This record gives sequence, C-alpha cells and structure tokens, in this order.
Amino acid sequence: MVRPLTPGLAAALLFTFLLSPISSSFPGAESAYAQAVQPTPAKPGKIKITFKGGPGDTTATAVVISGAPNSRAGIDGEYYFLMKKFGKPKADWQLQRQSVIHEKGKVYDRMDIELKDGSKKTIFFDITEFFGKL
Repeated sequence: MVRPLTPGLAAALLFTFLLSPISSSFPGAESAYAQAVQPTPAKPGKIKITFKGGPGDTTATAVVISGAPNSRAGIDGEYYFLMKKFGKPKADWQLQRQSVIHEKGKVYDRMDIELKDGSKKTIFFDITEFFGKL
C-alpha cells in the first residue's frame, strides 16, 4: 500500500536516515545521533511518559508509550526505555535499523539493535498515541 508523505512520515523517514549507519559519513550525523539518543530533559511535572504493554518482542507484545505530547517526546521515551533496558547507546548497544510499521490500525516503531556481545534484539514500540504529532 502506498501512503502519501505526511509531515509525521517525513519526520520518521528523516529520523531513520539520520540514525542509519550510512549517515555516519555525512557531516553532522554524529551530533544528530547524539541529540536523538539523549532524552530531552523535561521540566518537572510537565511531561509524564509511561511504558505499558509487554516486553516488545512482537507487535502483539509491543511496549506502549503513553503520555508523549508529540513525536519528539515519544522518540525520547523510546531511547530512554532502550537505555534503561540495555545500557548506553554506542557503548552497550548499537541501533542497526529503525522502521515504522502500520498494522491493524496501529503504528509501531521497530528498533533492531546489536548488543556489545554481538547478539541482536528487536524491540517493538506502539507509537500510535504520538505518531505524527509535531
């Protein structure tokens, strides 16, 4: 199915490009990655992101991110979850691929990571609540 390019989809595609291994050869890519993986500090009491659902092994057991007022805060939440579960990005794990999946009326972010021991993990986040919000 072909989807029109919406601002949310364009942002997701740009985010995927900035974090892809290919982009590391472009000037500024490292700083864009660093900004993406560093959660933006929220003012106390302003944003409360919660994680529900399952362990994220499949779309059926996806980690549900709630409370994100926009895509940026939701993405920060994804990286916060990954850091709490797997450690520091680039030291303990490396993002290999990120993709957006539309399935059964929901939107998921699939994050494929490689741990420092060489093992690979895939984590699914249900991003329906904040996907495309600017």
